[in-house]
Amino acid sequence: MDTAKRINHRTAFTLVELLVVIAIIGVLVALLLPAIQAAREAARRTQCLNNLKQVGLAVMNFESAKKTLPKGDWRQKTSATGIDSLGTWVTETMPYMEVGNLFNEMDFTKPYFEQGFIGPEKTPTHHFILESHICPSNGPVGIVTWNNGLYGARGNYAANAGYTDPEEECGLWMDDLNWEQVGKDGRGYPNCTTGQIVANPVAGAARPEVKSAMSGFGPFLVNRGIALREATDGTSNTVAISEVRTVEGDDTRGALHWGGGVMYLHSLTPNNRGVIQQLKDRTRLCVDEPEVPCFQSSSGWQGWHRNTARSAHSGGVNTLFLDSGVRFISNDVDLLVWRAASTFDGGEILNGEL
Repeated sequence: MDTAKRINHRTAFTLVELLVVIAIIGVLVALLLPAIQAAREAARRTQCLNNLKQVGLAVMNFESAKKTLPKGDWRQKTSATGIDSLGTWVTETMPYMEVGNLFNEMDFTKPYFEQGFIGPEKTPTHHFILESHICPSNGPVGIVTWNNGLYGARGNYAANAGYTDPEEECGLWMDDLNWEQVGKDGRGYPNCTTGQIVANPVAGAARPEVKSAMSGFGPFLVNRGIALREATDGTSNTVAISEVRTVEGDDTRGALHWGGGVMYLHSLTPNNRGVIQQLKDRTRLCVDEPEVPCFQSSSGWQGWHRNTARSAHSGGVNTLFLDSGVRFISNDVDLLVWRAASTFDGGEILNGEL
């Protein structure tokens, strides 16, 4: 009888034992999740770095073929609108990004926003998304829908235009065809510091000192591409491209084919989160968020713009130099060193590590 009872007896976990097992599993999951998330971010960061290298390769292939870097912002003067955009450095490098067939469909006798449709799906030119320009850590964002989607698709890599003093209302002006950014009257914009001595675009002309909206000029200019030999500060000491953040909604930062969106300044250190107006990005359209603070330009598209290098990575931004080298630059980089690395012929010495 006792033997039969022992045979029929079934062992099982008590409620207490089950609760202990569940608690242990919960602790293990809690410990593993950060590691999994860190591994995923590491993979995204690596892909972001590879994308930046691919973008940089396209820029250098352009330079090899044309003997100059692409124009940072490509504009024309028209009688109807005053200034029209034909594209940006992103537009100009499309033939070297395996989308040359789409570039060939564009009609640059017309402003960029009037060029019609490209590709098998007949996408508006300014709505065409270039996947290699999107950092996976940031992720894709939708089309800027304001004004019939005029500013279109966005990405996360922007060209270095130089720097300004953040305490002054100065920056990259959109209504200026001159790469010196001296303003319509040739005397510069109010409240802007005197610019560095810059080369006059007329061959053989003197090198005048100009009153400029920029304190120092980067290698990506308005309506002019520099030759690498002009980078007298040294290609390994001059930043070419870094990252900018994009956010959902009508925000023009990262707009691929509009200079105010895809050129940035070294006025502030990477990922600066200043809450006062002087320390925020200055943009045409703005979605102001704590990690990506911005202030809408009061002069519309014609006003001055200032994007700051920003990323979704922890601690800094991926940065491409003119020698094609890529480095991760810390948010804690010395501001003077960061500014010195932005100019191609400013004569500054990098008194610090990047």
